[in-house]
Amino acid sequence: MKRLGWVALVGALALTFSSVLAVQQNAEAAVATTTIQDTAQGTGVGQVQFSAGWSPCSGNCTKAPDNSFQWTSTAGSSATVRFSGHQIKLFGVKEPWAYIATAAIDGGTAVDVDYYAAEVTATTVEVYSSPTLTEGSHTLVLTMTNRKNPASSGGNSITFDRAEVASDTSSPHASGLPWSDGGYFMHDGDNAAAFANWRGRPVDNIVVFPAREAWNNLLSTWWTQSIPSSFSAGRDDLIVSIPLWTQDNDLGTDANWSELAQGIAEADPNAYVRLGWEMNCCEFSKAKAGQEAAWRNQFSRAATLLKATAPGLKIVFNPNEGTSGYDEDEPFVEDASTLFVDGKVDVIALDAYDWYPAYNSDGNADNHFTKQYGWNWWYNFARSKGLPFAIAEFSVYSRSPDSGGDNPAYFTYVYNWLASKNTTTPGSIAFVSVFNEADPYCLCNVYPTDTNPNAAARYRSIIQALSQ
Repeated sequence: MKRLGWVALVGALALTFSSVLAVQQNAEAAVATTTIQDTAQGTGVGQVQFSAGWSPCSGNCTKAPDNSFQWTSTAGSSATVRFSGHQIKLFGVKEPWAYIATAAIDGGTAVDVDYYAAEVTATTVEVYSSPTLTEGSHTLVLTMTNRKNPASSGGNSITFDRAEVASDTSSPHASGLPWSDGGYFMHDGDNAAAFANWRGRPVDNIVVFPAREAWNNLLSTWWTQSIPSSFSAGRDDLIVSIPLWTQDNDLGTDANWSELAQGIAEADPNAYVRLGWEMNCCEFSKAKAGQEAAWRNQFSRAATLLKATAPGLKIVFNPNEGTSGYDEDEPFVEDASTLFVDGKVDVIALDAYDWYPAYNSDGNADNHFTKQYGWNWWYNFARSKGLPFAIAEFSVYSRSPDSGGDNPAYFTYVYNWLASKNTTTPGSIAFVSVFNEADPYCLCNVYPTDTNPNAAARYRSIIQALSQ
């Protein structure tokens, strides 16, 4: 996207997202325990969604470590917990008048959860423990029945205090996420370090945009100032955005491309190169309708020359979501897949911001995910090529009052989608890079938090919930 005028966007929504997380690391077992409290209510990963019929505790709240739990006496009332890990335990109050609930995971067979005890427990205690699950995203539904233990009498209720989730911590990424998770931090290594400190997790990748006015600009490695001191080339990822030609329309000599590869490899021998990114959107690598063959030839040439000098570089084919580019005189190629060159690409990525319609409802989000040339379309295209998928640029967008603005729901939808894909096909998501740009042309930043405070809080909570 870097410094590009955009069309107006529309819509905004503020959804609540509160996640109280207690992470305890067990280095020897490579397992972490994450607590999802009853107060972390919502539909995202690391949250609990209560149906009608539940009420907060009153008078006996001190039984819970955080002085809060929910209870219900309505048969059919449910609590849905979405979590990422391989085991979940539920905690509540056991009582002489308690009823039986059922617990079902991922729509599977429901098992009974008996809340009966001869004496009221002094604190909330474990009432259910799941079997060991496949590591990944899951959904548990706790439902109150109209059944009770034969010894139960004098009332009817069940309670929900918290869930404790066990997760594998053996991610190869410093963040602990199952994919490389970082972003663009305005070409400032100190900014990247401050961002990592704020979100509570290291950043795994750094996105840079070399200057592209002419080849002498493109060959300058001033952008290395973007890399924080914590960056490890063997572990972390440099993601370099390279046009197919400079702004003076110079395709570059073979020596130019070789020198460019050498400069990138000196910073990270295994860097990702977003070659001709946003070709269906933006002028710096615009693919013109009717000139697909010329575009493919230059892409193939550049990819070949880059890898001839630095074989470890990974070439990224990176369109914009949908068909966002339009020019009456020189229209963009609408189907960017016609530009794909077999054998020259290592990753397929997508750029997808909180564009119109804003991700402020299930319907609007599904529009982005399911439409032609949307998220699912490009993910499936990557899978059809046997390649991993990535989100190379994404964020909220507050440049215009008609945009999604400070929309926390956007991050919930994005990370739920990512977690779902990674659970179905582990390792299919290569990297995810938030565009943390505070300049007025975008106002896409979540840190500092003053521009989009609600979205910032949601993003930070999600990262901490997903990181183990």
